[in-house]
Formats: sequence, structure tokens, C-alpha cells
Amino acid sequence: MKLVQLWRHIHGSTYPIRAGDLAVEWSRQVSPDRPIGEVLAQDLPGFEGGLFWLPTKKEWVILHAVHEDAPGRANFTIGHEFGHYVLHRSLEDAFRCSQSATLGLEAKKIEREADLFASYLLMPNDDFREQVKDKHITLDVLAHCASRYGVSLTAAILKWIDFTERSAIVVFAREGILHWWRASSSAKRYGFDQLREGMELPARSLAVQPRTSSYHSDSRDGTEHPAGVWFRDAHAREMVIISDRYDMSISLLMIDDVVRESEVAAPLDLLNGLPAFK
Repeated sequence: MKLVQLWRHIHGSTYPIRAGDLAVEWSRQVSPDRPIGEVLAQDLPGFEGGLFWLPTKKEWVILHAVHEDAPGRANFTIGHEFGHYVLHRSLEDAFRCSQSATLGLEAKKIEREADLFASYLLMPNDDFREQVKDKHITLDVLAHCASRYGVSLTAAILKWIDFTERSAIVVFAREGILHWWRASSSAKRYGFDQLREGMELPARSLAVQPRTSSYHSDSRDGTEHPAGVWFRDAHAREMVIISDRYDMSISLLMIDDVVRESEVAAPLDLLNGLPAFK
């Protein structure tokens, strides 16, 4: 991405890339008659961030929710809105973006494109690959990457899933019900991309287990499940993030670092006799 090259030319290999500073400076150079004038943190009702054209000022403004306890969320949101500016500013004069609109199977095309833009801008593939090269993947390893790039742990996990050659799946759930998932390319080859929205999580999965004294370390490093917990014929190492703010659990399932008992894993029935996979 040329914007990453521009950042490196000015700042070298220093991270995080500050999306707001880059957005303002780049827009002034490329579109001086319609630049991004300000990037502001505000309490936003019902959405995480937005990009708005201000006709009286003849400039755009990026707004993002206040995340004092999670600055990475703000940087990625700004990157997302910058993506709308670069890719979509000729289509609309106002973009209001919520997490529900950007994540999930029903996400709008332009929201997926803006997320992808932010991902490539803030977490360059070449640098990310170096950070995880030859490492045993845990949430702490990915959290280090999230800190390096100034993004949330969720954003770092999704980025890693997109480029890794490992067989892995990230599962988003609310109240024990699968809401959304994404599989790496390698996992898709084994048929693990057939999870269904609305299915119950496995009763023995880490995501639905009571919180115990050992839960924190298990959730960061992962607990290994035998075949029959997540998948009938495959073991899986599960790591979990619990987000009380969004009432969501995020399970990262690693399949290729544990024993696989068949070439193609058969599904585990997770919903009262309904098959988990087609």
C-alpha cells in the first residue's frame, strides 16, 4: 500500500501508524479542495465512528467514539473512516459506522472494504509476518502485535487469520450462540468454514465454561480439546476473549498444531441433532 510506503519514508519502521495524522496530511496533499480537516473524539449515539462532509467549511471531519481504556479501537476506527474517504467519498456525504455494521456475514460491502483498508494500512503484512514468525500462537503473542500496531486485539486476530498459513478459525458468539466466524485459507480446505450462524457453542467449549482460578491462563494460552468437543474427528486448541462491554465471546481455534484424526474433519452436532456443517 502506497500510504504505508509514505509513512515509512517519513517515519521509518516505527509503529503504530497514527491513522489520524496520516489521514489529515495525505488528504491535504491529494485533495486540497476537499480535505479531512479534523479528527475528533466524541460520545457518539449508536455508532463507533463516522466520516462527514461539512459544506460550510468545505472539508471532511472524522469522528470516533471515546475509548480511553482501549486506544487501539480508536486508531482502527479512524483508519476505517479514512478508508471511506479514500474509497467512497464520491458516493456519500455521511458515513455512520457501528461494530454490527462492519462485522458479520451481513456486513455491507463498503464497510468490509473500509475495514480491509484499515487492516492493510495499520498492520502491514510483511511486518506482521515477522512478528509471528516461528512463534507458538497465543493471545499474548497477538496482543503484542495489537499493541505494536495500535489496534484492538480483535483487529489483530482478524488480520492474522487473513494471512496465516495455519489452520485456524475465529468464532464470535453472544450468550453462547454463534454470531459470526472467519476461517483461515488452510482451515477452509478441511471444511471448517461451514459453521452456521445461530448454532449453540459446544457445551464443553472454553467460551461457555464457568470462570475459575485457572481460566485466565487457559484463555490466553489455550486449552486443548479432544475430538468431539468442537469437531467430531479433530482436536482443537481454544483461546478465548470475553468482552463484557459488547456481551461477546471470541474463540480462536487452532487446528493444525494438534492431532487431526482424519483428512477431512466430520462435523460435530452442536444443535439438538442439527448438523454443524452442510
